[in-house]
Amino acid sequence: MREFLKVYGIVIILVVAGFAVALRYVAPPPPDKIVFAAGAQGGSYLTFARKYAEILARDRIKVEIIETAGAVENLRRLNDPNGGIDVALMQGGVGSEEGSPGVVALGSIFYEPVWLAIRANLPVEKLHDLRGRRIAVGRDGSGTQILVRQVLRANGLDVTKDVDAQPIGTDASFEALRAHKIDAAFFVSAQAPGALVDLLAEGGFRLYSFDRHAAYKHLFPFLSSIVLPAGALDLARDIPGEETILLAPVAQLVAREDLHPALVQVLMRAAKEIHGPRQIFAPAGTFPTTRFVDFPLQEDSERLIERGPNFLARYLPFWAAVLVERSLVMLIPFVTLMIPLFRIAPPAYRWQIRAKIFSKYRTLRRIESDLRECVDANRRALLVEELDELQSKAGALKVPTGYADMLFNLRLHIRFVREIVASGGQISSQSQSIT
Repeated sequence: MREFLKVYGIVIILVVAGFAVALRYVAPPPPDKIVFAAGAQGGSYLTFARKYAEILARDRIKVEIIETAGAVENLRRLNDPNGGIDVALMQGGVGSEEGSPGVVALGSIFYEPVWLAIRANLPVEKLHDLRGRRIAVGRDGSGTQILVRQVLRANGLDVTKDVDAQPIGTDASFEALRAHKIDAAFFVSAQAPGALVDLLAEGGFRLYSFDRHAAYKHLFPFLSSIVLPAGALDLARDIPGEETILLAPVAQLVAREDLHPALVQVLMRAAKEIHGPRQIFAPAGTFPTTRFVDFPLQEDSERLIERGPNFLARYLPFWAAVLVERSLVMLIPFVTLMIPLFRIAPPAYRWQIRAKIFSKYRTLRRIESDLRECVDANRRALLVEELDELQSKAGALKVPTGYADMLFNLRLHIRFVREIVASGGQISSQSQSIT
């Protein structure tokens, strides 16, 4: 047993050590932390980022949420290798594959309608009628401001020349509307801000309907059009008072291209839980989707969206699924290492057993040689004692059954030499020596 452990134990230790080293460097474990760029206080991006943090916490993944000015800042930080951002929410139309080679899309997750509140007494039928008006266009660094600039430019308006553009956020915009400091305000949000519903209920403002939505979608492929039925925001107060058509970019979940695949799985599972149910402008199952993305899809995203997580991720805890998946990655190199080692092990094991017996034969041959030449009685007595000790050691040897014949041959040869000596016979140089 000792020889078995000496040989096969070393083999097992080498295999396990090689597997552990390769597992660490070939398939590194996923980090237990994600840095998530969200948006500003009060916005839907920050609300959704907190939901992702809650879900990922179940798998012991910490989500550090970074509040930002919005999609523009999110993209800028994602593009920066030292920006410290792993994942972000991104408004459709803000970025592109050409401008962000290191960014990938995990999927589109919800519509972000453009809400345009206009003072009710203003004669604004088309957006070019906003010329010369004071307009809230979203804070600097927000996707809202990017989209407003594009839409107004398509209507022949330059925000730096033709309108009085106010770079303020949602809360400040509502305060400015009520204080008559601005005439209209753009908001891009997954849901209508509560303050917008109250503002419309007061009667001094109306919600703009993008009747030429087909033309906008033709000019800006990242836009969709959605219908807001009359009374959909507040049926009791009949808000809005008539059917309204809204333009809507689609928010995307985007990430650095080097995001660990295991984290992609948990993020997409969270995305299905958060965005898969019915939304105000989308039936259940619409999101997440691989449509409406501005960046290359992460290589696993389509499979995860269409078929969900794999068997391991579906039924095992996150850490266990990751461990098994990483182990499977190493199966081929593991077998490659194991086969030659286990081919070497049996000969090495046989050599260990035979070496135990052969070492006794070497002693026996020396004793036989000494007895052949010995004429001194005292010396012969010492050699006989040594022969007795050798016989005792041979009797105590333990070898596998398959090697018992070698052991019994050794004991017979020892007995043969002892019997010759004990009978008083002289071992002559002509006698056949024991080999």
